[in-house]
Formats: sequence, structure tokens, C-alpha cells
Amino acid sequence: MSCTPSNKGYWPLVISFVAILFASCGQTQESLVAASFGNHQLMQSAVFEIIPDDISSDDSSALAEKYIKDWLTRQIIIDAAENSLSDDQLSFDKMVEEYSNSLKIHAFEAEWVRQKLDTNVSDDEVRSYYEENKANFELKQFLVKIKFTSIKNDYRQLSTLKKYFLSDRQEDIVKWQQTCVAAGANSFISEDEWMTWGDFLKQVPVEIVDVACFLRKHNSLEFEKDGLLYLIRFMEYKLSGSMAPIEFERERIQNLILNRRKRELLDKMRVDLYSKAEAEKRINVAAK
Repeated sequence: MSCTPSNKGYWPLVISFVAILFASCGQTQESLVAASFGNHQLMQSAVFEIIPDDISSDDSSALAEKYIKDWLTRQIIIDAAENSLSDDQLSFDKMVEEYSNSLKIHAFEAEWVRQKLDTNVSDDEVRSYYEENKANFELKQFLVKIKFTSIKNDYRQLSTLKKYFLSDRQEDIVKWQQTCVAAGANSFISEDEWMTWGDFLKQVPVEIVDVACFLRKHNSLEFEKDGLLYLIRFMEYKLSGSMAPIEFERERIQNLILNRRKRELLDKMRVDLYSKAEAEKRINVAAK
């Protein structure tokens, strides 16, 4: 038996139905059948629900025809499956029950965590975790703290900007930033924030083969490219293979601590619920 409706006899039915469907727009659709296959019925109200109000009658007809055909095809395939598959192949009750139970457990645990998990992580906890797990915080990349400017290389006050840029005095840093704003230059300083070498290269179009050697020997870099002058100062650096600074790993450590708390909270919940069920004599275990 074919698993899809044949065009013969089907399309006239759909076309006739669509004509009736849109001719009866003023009638109540809840009890009117749009199509049927065996004991299964598709109500007109279900068809009308998927048709937007702001489309033409031709588009409405096409959408209704497709929806009806898809529904009939689905019912025909289900019927074919039921007639050709064995009872074992059609037995989904256990699978559905296990999936439903898994969803219930997941929802219950998520709500339990939402209500009971302490999400505050102190600086002392972060530092303690860092000290106890230093082997897990070895850097796989280079880190830098930089002071950076890119500005048009014909800017008239380059010498003044360079003087401010190279100074560590707070008032000169402010003047450097103000000059960059006035000149429309890009500027960045990461006194408290570490930047990966990959992120650095996204801002600075420079190629350095031996990064470790370069960082050991240079604390500044100046070059021109595509009409721009680039000024970079390396304020601090960490080499790949060294220990990651705690401030660079702070967010990661906080998440690790919270995940540990979550596991401990759920483990305790399981033990407590089991103990409660035992105390209430709701558990029966067959004797060995």
C-alpha cells in the first residue's frame, strides 16, 4: 500500500474543500471537519488557526491546501507504520516514561538550585581555590597589559602626543587620552585587565615570530601601516607556560566554585530525600 496520498481523487477533494472552507468563513468552524483519514479528523478551526489575516485569498488557499496535505500524509504514514511494524517496535511507553521522568528530575533540580544555591563567592574563596589548584592554571597563551594608540601619521602634534604617551604621570595619561579624543585616534590602556596575545593582534596589525623573545627584550613598539602610526607599550606580560594571574582567572574560578556548590547541593538533596523516605517507611526492599 502506498504511504502517500495519490493525486487521483485527492486534489479535487482538497480544492473542493478549500472552496467550501473560504465560502463558510462566517460560520462556526469548531465542529466542521476539514479532512479525515480513518478515525482521525482535522477540524476546520485548526486550519484557520494557521492562516494569517493579512494575506490574499489565493495565498490562503495555497496555505490551507499544503497544511491539509501535510496532515493527511502524516496520518497515512502513521497508519502504514502501525500496520507494518511489530508490537515491540511500536512500544514506546517505556521510552516516553523515562524521557518524561528525566525532564521532571531536571526541572526539579534546576528549581532546587535556583532556590537554595548561594551565588556569592568571596575574594578569600577565590584566592584559596587558586592556591589549592595552581596546577590547573598554567597559561596556554601569552598575556599582556598594554597602552595603545593608533593615529594618522600626519597628525601635526605627534611629538606632543608621544610625550604624553610615554609618560607614567597620571596627569600626562589624562592629557594623552584627551589628545586622542580630540584627534579622533584610537586609544586603550589596560592597567588592571589582562589581554590575550590573540586579542592584542586583533587590534594591532603586527607580525612577531618569537613572541616570548620579543616580550623579554622590548617594552614598547612603534610602527606605521596604511597611513596610521601605532604606539604600543607593554606594561606587563606573562609567558605561555607560566602561572595565570589570579585576576585573569577570577571569573573562571567563581564558576568552578559555584559548580562545586551545585554538585554538593544536589548530592545532599538526594541523600536527604532518600533518608526522609526511609524514615517515613515509604521504601520497601525485598530481602536477599
